[in-house]
Amino acid sequence: MNYQKQLNKVIEFIGKHLDENLALDQLSDIACFSKYHFHRLFTAYTGLSLQQYIRWLRLKRAAHQLIVDKDQSIINIAIDAGFESHEAFSRAFKQTCGVSPNQFRQQSNWQAWEQPPYQLPLQGDTTMNVTIKNLNARRLAVLQHRGDPRLVGDSVNKLINWAKVQPINLKPKAGEAFGFAYDDPKLTSATDFRFDLAITIPEQLTLKGEVIEKRLPAGRYAVAMHKGSRDNIGDTVYALYRDWLPNSGEELADLPCIFCYYNFDHEVAETELLTECWLLLK
Repeated sequence: MNYQKQLNKVIEFIGKHLDENLALDQLSDIACFSKYHFHRLFTAYTGLSLQQYIRWLRLKRAAHQLIVDKDQSIINIAIDAGFESHEAFSRAFKQTCGVSPNQFRQQSNWQAWEQPPYQLPLQGDTTMNVTIKNLNARRLAVLQHRGDPRLVGDSVNKLINWAKVQPINLKPKAGEAFGFAYDDPKLTSATDFRFDLAITIPEQLTLKGEVIEKRLPAGRYAVAMHKGSRDNIGDTVYALYRDWLPNSGEELADLPCIFCYYNFDHEVAETELLTECWLLLK
């Protein structure tokens, strides 16, 4: 698959339908990508989240409207750009070009708008070490974290406490604890953030309450090891999407990026943490 060509189709579609409700499902269908991966592929390609890119296009069009149609009120231009208030529009406009809409209308400076704030990120200097592994299916006990990513630690403790009171030993072994990374915490609002915490469990264990069953499917997975702090694990994830995937000849299946944990913060220094990033392949 030509990933750049598919993403350019999306960029072209956004430009032609800028005033419409541009839904994630619709755009991921146009790109022929799973919605689980579309956001990260788009960001890896453009350097911006989908919503940041759409907002920039609308703001730049608004800048032209401020100059060309000086009789049009700023609030009408703001609403046309998708903002609900003059204040929200002015704040976003000033963050982008350094002056308020009214100041821009009086003395326009197009320097901030000459280049889009996105570009195809450059490939890293070193070749990424990615292996293809054939992995068995696993039955998982899952606690779904929804909300502020800063509170994921509380959900981790909740899953650990649940495991401790089970009738069998569920202390996760290396490579048997997982995270389902639906969203990037740096690009997703706290209220919309989703992350599943999971441990491998035997078939006979009965699950109740908040902890639910999910299945990690068997299949071929692209695997890259991230060493060190998990705060910057996005560097490895985006390198997979940006540097490895377009030249791999592979296509992604309908499953979010999986983190496979080989040790934990209470066991080793942060610099020694080992986390594999998995992408299920078709």
